Amino acid sequence: MPAASFDARIAPYNGRVILAYFPVPLRRALRIGLLMLHLAWGVALAGLIFPLLSPAQRDRRIMAWARRLLRVLGVRLRADAAPQLPGGALLVCNHVSWLDIYLIYAAQRVHFVSKAEVRTWPVAGWLAHKTGTLFIERGRRADTARINAEMRALMRSGAWVAVFPEGTTGDGKGLRRFMPSLLQPAVELNCPIVPAALRYRTLDGEYSDAPAYIDDISMRESLKRIVSAPGLIAELHFGVPILPNGHRRDLAAQAEAATARLLGLRTSDAAPADTAPRTPAGPPA
Repeated sequence: MPAASFDARIAPYNGRVILAYFPVPLRRALRIGLLMLHLAWGVALAGLIFPLLSPAQRDRRIMAWARRLLRVLGVRLRADAAPQLPGGALLVCNHVSWLDIYLIYAAQRVHFVSKAEVRTWPVAGWLAHKTGTLFIERGRRADTARINAEMRALMRSGAWVAVFPEGTTGDGKGLRRFMPSLLQPAVELNCPIVPAALRYRTLDGEYSDAPAYIDDISMRESLKRIVSAPGLIAELHFGVPILPNGHRRDLAAQAEAATARLLGLRTSDAAPADTAPRTPAGPPA
């Protein structure tokens, strides 16, 4: 399937290019200031304008808001066009940072599955709720059934649902085992599973660990690292949709292998899931 890039839709603007040459403290202050304004606009958009819009109009606003957020943070997105499918789908992707959410939003309207703690975060949790995020209490096995039912309802209506089956964030260099539990709704509805892969690079095209939300790093420190960088290039690639024929464990292995290929990794490079240092990241508070 040809991958037509829409990078021109998120082309760099002069202000971002100039910021790359600013002293780090000034660059950081300017980006944080723009971020606060953008978050305020997001609150107004979700609280006042969303109720007046149709679902399709809301989807377009959410994608446009995410693209603008990336520009504010100095991130240039290079993304394939998402596969054109007639109905709902389950998107599975590797997980590096809370920034991943907005990269995917900028390329494809999806409904994320996130940990329940994100819902309690000031501003960010409310915005995530308004954009249709599904919140799961990972400590309760019974909650998986509820989330699966909500995922089925969305995919049955033609929507895309996105999960990070590694169950945690990584440094972007490798890949952890994909856990199969959240793939069950796609099996039951016979919805295609779309593998995706993302990575972050410096403006020179080298690997960047600035967005990696791992170990004991706080959200504040993570944001500081991102806005302090001269700029970032984020790459998002979509694989060929996988038909849900078989057990979810087999499908998880297929999706993991497809994501590894998109990242240029061997499947054997994946680490066991229980080596993960933290739970999935949510949007910044």
